[in-house]
Amino acid sequence: MATCYGPFNFTSNITETEILDIKISKDTCRYTIAGRNICYTITAINNGDVTLYELLFSDALPENTQYVIGSFTVDGTPHIPMMANNTIQYPITLEPNIPVIIKFCVAVII
Repeated sequence: MATCYGPFNFTSNITETEILDIKISKDTCRYTIAGRNICYTITAINNGDVTLYELLFSDALPENTQYVIGSFTVDGTPHIPMMANNTIQYPITLEPNIPVIIKFCVAVII
């Protein structure tokens, strides 16, 4: 498992008090140079026994990078994420024990 760069958060509008059992891993290359892209693979798994709807995936992009338009996918399907304050966001649903794989790239700009 690679070192995780973040921060990244999952939030949800759950009305009952619950302890969520979600495992999140983030993988990327550790080094790159200006002009190259850094691509991330984030895997989220709901280890609980109920489906979690409308979780907000949120990941702050590293300094001196910008999101590569068109690179964001969820389980291989292209999507258009929201961008706010250099943070990428997208709502996802996590079914029990089924991994969701999020991928996107950023360009290094120095």
